[in-house]
Amino acid sequence: MDAKTLEALGLSSADLEQKLLDRLVEAAMNGAIFDEEGEPIGRLGRRLDEEIKKRLDEGIQAIGEKHVLPKVAEILEGVCLQATNEWGEAKGKPMTFIQYLVQRAERYMHEKVNFSGESKAECRDSYSWRGEQTRVTHLIHAHLKYSIETALKTALKDFDKHVAAGLAETVKAKLEETLSTLKKLGVKA
Repeated sequence: MDAKTLEALGLSSADLEQKLLDRLVEAAMNGAIFDEEGEPIGRLGRRLDEEIKKRLDEGIQAIGEKHVLPKVAEILEGVCLQATNEWGEAKGKPMTFIQYLVQRAERYMHEKVNFSGESKAECRDSYSWRGEQTRVTHLIHAHLKYSIETALKTALKDFDKHVAAGLAETVKAKLEETLSTLKKLGVKA
């Protein structure tokens, strides 16, 4: 078809170019794309969406790390907390958020706990609760118990492997010795 025929049909070459371009883009976005061996590897539109999302996430992460995180750290370090009584009146001395966190962590680690590591507030049966040790002591004992149990289980597995192999060799040797003795005596096995 030439330009005159297209104009007679009511189409300009610019309209035809635009329709052709639209159709090619639609086919590329919705059609499957293939690798070097001719295997389909997905749709171009989906892959573009995934790549755009990935790039946006990376950009947002970079901006957050550069601008937001330092500001949040600055705010948290500058926050001043003050304990109050039930009427909202200040009591005690004001402290920074970091001082407050350190104080709470120290209090938590030095809190008395029962044999299973529960404080009186955490225990269901607080009537018969008895504080035996601090939480840090309990955690150290629990970690040591776990480490020792793990080491013993590993050692027993290794021991079982070696003993089983040794027993199998001993039994085999004794069976061969017994068979050879029986053959010497003239007994058929």
